[in-house]
Amino acid sequence: MASLLTSAQQSAIQSALSEVHDTFARDIYVYIEKQVATRPSTLNYNPLYGRTKDTAQVSSQTELVKHTIQARVSFSPNQGESIVDAGGQFNLTASHGKVRIKVDSDGWEKVQDCTRIEIDNELYIVDSDAKNVGPLSTQYYTVFLKREN
Repeated sequence: MASLLTSAQQSAIQSALSEVHDTFARDIYVYIEKQVATRPSTLNYNPLYGRTKDTAQVSSQTELVKHTIQARVSFSPNQGESIVDAGGQFNLTASHGKVRIKVDSDGWEKVQDCTRIEIDNELYIVDSDAKNVGPLSTQYYTVFLKREN
C-alpha cells in the first residue's frame, strides 16, 4: 500500500516535532528507588568454603536515585480545591494539583520506574497510564500526575 507522505516528508515532520519538544522542554527530576545490599564490616570470612558465616546479617536498604529528564509540563488552568479534615484542624484547603507531562522515550523509561517526580520544588506521583503521542510513530508519551499531599 502506498503512503501519502514520502519518507523525506515523514522525517521532516518528526524532526519539526523534535524541535518543538526541545524548545519547550525543561528539566524535571525523577526519583527511582534502588535496593542496595549492605554488609556489616565484621563478617567472618571462611576461606575453606569461600563464603561468609552468618549470611543472615546481610540486609538491603532502599536508596532514592535522582534523575534529570526533559519534559514539556502543562498545568491545568482550573485547579479545584477541596476541604480537608486534618485531624483537629478544620477547613484546610488542598489543591488537587493535576499536571500533564510529555516525555520522550528515554524519559518514559525512567517515569515507568519512578516513585516520585519533582516539578518546581513540588512532589507529584503518576496518576494515569501513558498515552502514545506521534503522528507517524510513537515519539512521546503523555502522563498525568497529581500532587502528593
